[in-house]
Amino acid sequence: MQSKLLLALFLSTTTLWGFELKVSGRNYTLSCQHFTSVQGDVLLNFTDTSLPWGTEVAFVTGWEGREGFPERRFDWTEREEWFATATAPYTWTLKLSKVLHERSHAHFKDTLNFAVKVISPGRTPYYLNGGSSWGFFKTRLVNQTPGRCVSGLDDLPEFKELIIETIRRD
Repeated sequence: MQSKLLLALFLSTTTLWGFELKVSGRNYTLSCQHFTSVQGDVLLNFTDTSLPWGTEVAFVTGWEGREGFPERRFDWTEREEWFATATAPYTWTLKLSKVLHERSHAHFKDTLNFAVKVISPGRTPYYLNGGSSWGFFKTRLVNQTPGRCVSGLDDLPEFKELIIETIRRD
């Protein structure tokens, strides 16, 4: 019960460790007549006013989802490290676009797992990962069904704030 309360407090922004983390996303199907693929876009925003000038921020990401019949869950597939762009003082942003599901595959990515890597001048890089040795953050992009069909790139749905969950692993 206590961990669910903490999750409820976390929602789409976190400032528990002196930084702010916001995630928004959208998912959509690119073809309305013949189901081809589900596309997902995620915006990760990280702000920390205590960091020195010249700091770089990277997001270490991996996808979670389901596959096969009977269905099995997987996590941290397609692990990558992405450097974020400084978009305002003390703020870094990363936009990811990903094919979440292809018509001919029983592999569906619905959740983004990530940690934040901070590289400050003259300091050892460190990870913000939920406060545990192997912890991370996760955000679910697709709940039950994929997003609506779009007729073109001018018809994309708006980004919506996503819930951030902290996973503690020691």
